Amino acid sequence: MTTENESLFAWLPFQREFLQNALGTGYGLWCGMKLLEARPGFARLGFKPRAEMLTPWGTLSGSIINGVLEMPAFVALLTELPEGYLPVTNDFFLQHVRPLPGDVEYELVGTLLRRGKTMAWAESTALVDGKPVSYARITKTLAKTAANSIT
Repeated sequence: MTTENESLFAWLPFQREFLQNALGTGYGLWCGMKLLEARPGFARLGFKPRAEMLTPWGTLSGSIINGVLEMPAFVALLTELPEGYLPVTNDFFLQHVRPLPGDVEYELVGTLLRRGKTMAWAESTALVDGKPVSYARITKTLAKTAANSIT
């Protein structure tokens, strides 16, 4: 995970650990996800598709964009997440509005729309050259966790 602008947001230790786990391991690491910007209720990430993310005709696979659009919404929520909660996706609506090119840099913007005590609503947009290609609306349940059980 690359976090060049990590200093722009004052991450709490548990948030920093969540961020590292989300973007610096597993799927986030495989995608080459970079944190470009974070502020309360907002996150901007970026990645460039790998060859194995592409369809045989060179476009980004729709299943990949589904997965990566979870990330900016999660990071936007993370900026306002209380300690001791795990956000769990329970609804995901995706809409593609343009073809998904393969050999480009993607910008992923996440915005927290609302956070209650047990639920949160966020949206993510995938952009190529400043133009939206996909939108996602994501609902998350905020599950209470035992101390130190999320890492």
